[in-house]
Amino acid sequence: MSATRTGKLPKGLLIPSLIALLGVSLFGLGGAQASAAEAATDFPIPALSETSKTSPMPNVIVIATGGTIAGQVADGDPTNLQNYRAGTYKMEDMVAQLPRKDKIADVSTYQFGNKGSGGYLITELYDLSLAVDQALKTYDGVVVTTGTDTMEDIAYFLDLTVRSEKPVVVTGAMRPWDAIGTDAPANLYNAIKLAASGKTKSFGTVLMLNDVIQTARDVTKSNSHRMDTFESPILGALGYIDQDNISLYRANERALKAGRPEWGTPFDLTAISKDDLPLVEIAYAYQEADGGAIKGFVADGAKGIVTAGTGAGGISAKMGAARTEAIKQGVVFVTTTRTGSGTMYPGSTEGIIAGDSLNAQHARMLLLLSLAFSKDLPTIEQWFEEYGRQDISQEDIGVVSKLTDIEGHWANSSIKKGISRGIVSGYSDYSYKPDQNLTRAEFVVMLMKALKPAGTLAELSFADADQIGKWAELPVAQAVGAGIVNGYSDGTFDPSGPISRAEMTLMIAKAMKYELAKDAQPGFADDAAIPAWAKGAAKAVKDAGIMKGRSGGSFAPASYVSRAEAITAIVKLPVK
Repeated sequence: MSATRTGKLPKGLLIPSLIALLGVSLFGLGGAQASAAEAATDFPIPALSETSKTSPMPNVIVIATGGTIAGQVADGDPTNLQNYRAGTYKMEDMVAQLPRKDKIADVSTYQFGNKGSGGYLITELYDLSLAVDQALKTYDGVVVTTGTDTMEDIAYFLDLTVRSEKPVVVTGAMRPWDAIGTDAPANLYNAIKLAASGKTKSFGTVLMLNDVIQTARDVTKSNSHRMDTFESPILGALGYIDQDNISLYRANERALKAGRPEWGTPFDLTAISKDDLPLVEIAYAYQEADGGAIKGFVADGAKGIVTAGTGAGGISAKMGAARTEAIKQGVVFVTTTRTGSGTMYPGSTEGIIAGDSLNAQHARMLLLLSLAFSKDLPTIEQWFEEYGRQDISQEDIGVVSKLTDIEGHWANSSIKKGISRGIVSGYSDYSYKPDQNLTRAEFVVMLMKALKPAGTLAELSFADADQIGKWAELPVAQAVGAGIVNGYSDGTFDPSGPISRAEMTLMIAKAMKYELAKDAQPGFADDAAIPAWAKGAAKAVKDAGIMKGRSGGSFAPASYVSRAEAITAIVKLPVK
């Protein structure tokens, strides 16, 4: 068993731009990333016909991978509900048999593969995700058909990696296409109907079987034979389909970020190659479980291991000892529970990440992708917190509309943008306090939320490091690691001290990697008052349109920065 997946991949977009932004190899991809950016993958997705282009019906494509839904009963006996050959029928022929499909969508098909879901390699899922995104450039929605055995694994992989917000619906069947009482045609028809409706746009990837709509993150297969096998423990389904009625009764956290930069994840597959996909395994806990599985996984080259523990994630003493040794070798662990539901919360042990309410197979997919994009443990922890947890915040549900002190303020628009992007938030009394001075720590937190860096964290060695609040430690460490923040000559950071306009300007210029001219003349009325160390930055941010002078055309370098001024500058930064 090898430690990496094999293959090559296409041009880079999001991640390379972030690397250029911060001037460091944030994800440790090196040459592999460069080769991935140069390669190009083009799948034979059928082009829209001229009729489809002018038709008022939505254009939906079914990308087929096989599974029971495309299965053929054994011996031609339609009562063989469990004895059949999965992945036999072609999707083109299956769709042709669906009645009245012209009433819901113009439907095309693409046969990506035709085998059981458990037969697909991670590298093939990589290609599947890219194929889905390619299709969504022209189609209004995609249906992906798979086998149900590992459907939740495949769906969550797509949920984490597909870049488009257009509907992606995964479906399959518990009985083969030609069996008596099969659920296959109805599931396929309703999945097409759901994708065509657009109702799950921005929800990420969803599952639709047995008329029930579930999120890819929450869903799991709960029974080996029943047609209502898929459930979302504790959290419940999104909704269901009753003939022409599609009813959604809850929204996930991603849907609340629709149309915003933070809707996407860091896992843009066009930025890596298949060689970057690491080996990640799952170790199951039970009474007096030995540590042999963990040792074997490490010996095989596993870079990450998810433990499915008892109760609240507990594992045996032997498994614990093996885990400790593996962590010393750089293996990253995620703890989950084998109970089927329940939340794992962060602990204090280095090298172990809490899996929140993800089950083991979902946590494995998130860890695998995280390790493909970063080798930095705090970064991966942050990604599990932000993209794995999917906890709804006040910003997600529109707290911006409740703020009492921003209407009529000159920075009203910028403040709203900052809150909608998750960069800033209001206080518990529904105020923003736009004219309140900002501290150095507060500004760094704002800046890092906007940049979303993932570089190596620096050790906080400031003389007053113990005065940096827990809420600011990670952003400050990120900023120091990226060369954005330095301490004063006395070795302090002064986290609670107010930040001056000159200091803020320099931090922004460093973050943007602007060239700082030594003999710069910024062009403000008070150029002479701007310290030499800040003149290059002042000119750079002025030229970029990020900051302007105050009244009278002065820069006021020593003046303190207000919360309104800070967010106004930050929302102008050219970052996605």
